[in-house]
Amino acid sequence: MKLTISKNLEKLSQLFPCELYVVGGYVRNHLMGIAQDDVDIVSRLSLEEVEKILEGSEFTFKIKNKMLGSALITIDEEKYEYTTLRRDFYADGGAHMPERVEFVDSVKEDAKRRDFACNAIYYDIKNDKLIDFYGGIDDIAKRTLKTVETPDEVLCHDGVRILRLFRFQCELNFKIEKQTLLAAFKFKKNLRDVSGERVLYEITRILHSPNKYENISKPKAYMKALKNFNKCGLWPNFGIDCNKLRFKMVKKVEHKSQGFLIDVIDNVNPLSISYYLNLILINCFGLSRKMSDYYINILSGYYEALNVQQNKPYFFKYFDNFPKIHQLLVHKSKYLANKYEFFYKYIIAHKLVVSVRDLNITGEDIKQNYPTVKPNRYKAILDSLLSDVFDGAVINEKEALIAAIEPKLKYL
Repeated sequence: MKLTISKNLEKLSQLFPCELYVVGGYVRNHLMGIAQDDVDIVSRLSLEEVEKILEGSEFTFKIKNKMLGSALITIDEEKYEYTTLRRDFYADGGAHMPERVEFVDSVKEDAKRRDFACNAIYYDIKNDKLIDFYGGIDDIAKRTLKTVETPDEVLCHDGVRILRLFRFQCELNFKIEKQTLLAAFKFKKNLRDVSGERVLYEITRILHSPNKYENISKPKAYMKALKNFNKCGLWPNFGIDCNKLRFKMVKKVEHKSQGFLIDVIDNVNPLSISYYLNLILINCFGLSRKMSDYYINILSGYYEALNVQQNKPYFFKYFDNFPKIHQLLVHKSKYLANKYEFFYKYIIAHKLVVSVRDLNITGEDIKQNYPTVKPNRYKAILDSLLSDVFDGAVINEKEALIAAIEPKLKYL
């Protein structure tokens, strides 16, 4: 069976003095009739040898990880992830990165280091043939995920492989072979060694798996993985204080990550929503402070709306992100969603000032006109002026705002 590859990739294979193989998702997806852009290629040549044969050619070569023997080869708009055939050796625990590797000449040895049989099918470009050591072609036909070697061998030292197992289950609409699933549960502690960033990446892809491949994944495919996480109580390995989660909002809202976080909060029921979100988003999932604050604002706005906060203080805090909040709120309470949306539109229509940054005065103006006022009081003064402007007690002009400060100084 001939794999559909580009002319550039055929041209690249002609430069190699040995066989060049395509492997992984590109081969798997081709056999499934799915378009795929990512191309992983391997050969027995070292990085130095590949770099030498590509000198003066149309191809550019950039080493990514010398220890792992990986590099990026590009031509025009095409990119190929190149790796030298190798054997991986892992330390105890669940870290994704092998502690050392050994470069080999054997394709079969390289296949042993891979995760699932459907991802370990090689296409020999020069000889136009598929090489399948582990029955991956048959697994694709049966829509089954199973490991290349025994499940214990494959999953005992790499927590990321457990996450990939559940992601492929959802994206490809495959079932997991029984012993492979049992091994994933057996080695669930390895998930604790996976970086927060990688956990977030995999969970996000699971949640959005129905959008990955058209006509392959099902509308609520992500529930397969979430149910398996519940089945074996995997959540504490991600820093979530619950063995099982009940999922409601994730099924309803378009933004699956936000729906998932609401379901987490509703199940854990923390004393402080913002504190708990900050804990799991930064400490557990490795999110940046900026992105964490963004999510916290949206979800805090959602919960405060459910607690029926007064309009003025509510929109001072959540005006910028209210459209996102409304998308969540409408699935919980249409009445409250409409109530807050009415006032949101009123603010826009009447051009009301709801943010200190929109005041025609700054901390520098306070400093120049009231030099004895300490800088740590500026925020309280500006917040008070914002409230006055919103209520119509003071007009939003610099002179009026400066004059309104003096009577406040005895209280602020």
